[in-house]
Amino acid sequence: MRVLVADDNALIRLGLRATLSELDDVESVEEAANGAEAVERVQAGGIDVVLLDVRMPVRDGLSALPDLVGRATVLMLTNTDDLEIVADAMRQGASGYIIHGSLAPDALGSAIRACLAGGTFTAGLSPWSSPAPPAPPAPPVRPGGLSTREAEVMDVVAQGLTNTQIARTLFLSEKTVKNHINSIFSKLGATTRAQAVALWLNPSGGPQGLVTKGPEMGPGQVVPRSPRP
Repeated sequence: MRVLVADDNALIRLGLRATLSELDDVESVEEAANGAEAVERVQAGGIDVVLLDVRMPVRDGLSALPDLVGRATVLMLTNTDDLEIVADAMRQGASGYIIHGSLAPDALGSAIRACLAGGTFTAGLSPWSSPAPPAPPAPPVRPGGLSTREAEVMDVVAQGLTNTQIARTLFLSEKTVKNHINSIFSKLGATTRAQAVALWLNPSGGPQGLVTKGPEMGPGQVVPRSPRP
């Protein structure tokens, strides 16, 4: 296989070239210092695999990704472990997402081969070794005028997950999850998670008779926004 290493750090490119050259099935290793160079080289043909960094000058890895996918198998190889970026890269067609230093040379070769064969691979995203399953689809009718994303969050809240678990499931930051929940509380007119879940699951039931006791749905109290006048 013919590999292109796209990274703005020359030392990383040098190290990966030396590592990959030791693998029996690697025919050649070329280098690109940014996403623009990577796209130009891949479009010229003859590249099977691209190991692509996320943050680079001129053109970053995520913006270059759509122009690489379909012409070569792309694995993100980076220090960036933000789960929203991981999710974005995988949605755009990356076959793998690997954090620098998380794999030994032989394991890196195995990961590349697995992706070339049509699989997907992630490493170094501890404690998440693979992408979380997709969130359940939002219901067609959303009580309280919730947005599509808020409906997704509320579906997961109703499963009893904590904010941390919701963030992992939906590839969001915990701060983003808290902001969504605050907005949901305001729209539903709820002050507790139990009330919010009851209104979500039974929107025609109104606030009367809501369950106020039940299984714990996550640490801490979410403070709702003040009602609008």
